[in-house]
Amino acid sequence: MAAFLALFSSALFGAGDFLGGMASRRTHVFVVVAASHVVGLTLILAVAPFMADTVTLRDLGIGAAAGLSGVVGIGCLYHCLGRGPMAAVAPVTAVTNAAVPALWGICFGERLGVLQVGGVLLGLASIVLVSRTPGSGPDRTPITAGLLGEALLAGAGFGGFFILMDMTVEATTPWPLVSARVVSAGLALALLARIGRSPVPRRDEAGVAIVGAGVLDMTANLAMVVAVHNGLLSLVAVLSSLYPASTVLLARYVLHERMARIQVVGLAVALGAIAAIVTG
Repeated sequence: MAAFLALFSSALFGAGDFLGGMASRRTHVFVVVAASHVVGLTLILAVAPFMADTVTLRDLGIGAAAGLSGVVGIGCLYHCLGRGPMAAVAPVTAVTNAAVPALWGICFGERLGVLQVGGVLLGLASIVLVSRTPGSGPDRTPITAGLLGEALLAGAGFGGFFILMDMTVEATTPWPLVSARVVSAGLALALLARIGRSPVPRRDEAGVAIVGAGVLDMTANLAMVVAVHNGLLSLVAVLSSLYPASTVLLARYVLHERMARIQVVGLAVALGAIAAIVTG
C-alpha cells in the first residue's frame, strides 16, 4: 500500500508541476504559488475534520515547521532556476529531495534489502536522467558553486518536509498538512502584497490550471503523508520523488515536446527502480 501511495503521489506531484508550469507562462509565478496554495489549503481544511481521529498542538507545530522547510525549498529552487542552468539545477534538487529523507531513514534504523538498496540507487539515477532537458550537454553554461549550494539547500528543504511529516502521528493526518499550508500560503501572500500583486489571477491567466495545480499538489501531499506512515521513509521518499517522469510525459503528449534519449533511458531506469523497491 505504501509503495502504491508513494507512486500515486509522484504522478500527482508531476501533473501538478506541469499545470503550475503552464500557468506560470501566463502570470507571475508568485500568483501561481499563492493561489494554488490557497486552493490546497481550502481542500485540506474541508476534508481534515472527517479524516483525522485527533488533533494535537505537537503535530500542528511539526506541520508548521514542515511548511517553513518547504518554503525554503521553493524559494531556493525558483532563485536557482531563474539564475542558473535548469538542466543542472533540477536534477540536483530532485535527487537531494529523495536522498536526504532516504539517508535519514537509514541512519535512524530503517533496514533495506539488497534489491531495495539497488532500487533506491536506480531511482536516484533515474531522477537525474529524466530531469535532463533536451539539448543539454557539456557545452551549456555550468552551474556555479553558489548555485549548486542553493540547489542542494532547495532539495534539503523539500526533503525536510518529508522527514517532518514522518514525525507526525498517523491519527492526526491531515492536520499537519493544514498548518504546513497555512504557513506556506501565508508567506506567499505576504510576498505578493510586498510586490503589489493580487493573488487572484485574472480571467485570462490560466485560473483553471492554477486550481488544478493546487488540488493535485495537495492530494499528492496527502497520499505521501499516508504512505510515510505505512512504509519506510527511505523508500517512500525515493518513489514520491520520481515526479519528473510524469511531468516529462505530460509535456511530451500534451505539448508535443521532444523527449531526449537520456530521458527515455531515465523512464526505463525508473521502472526498474520501482520493480526493485516493490519486490525487494
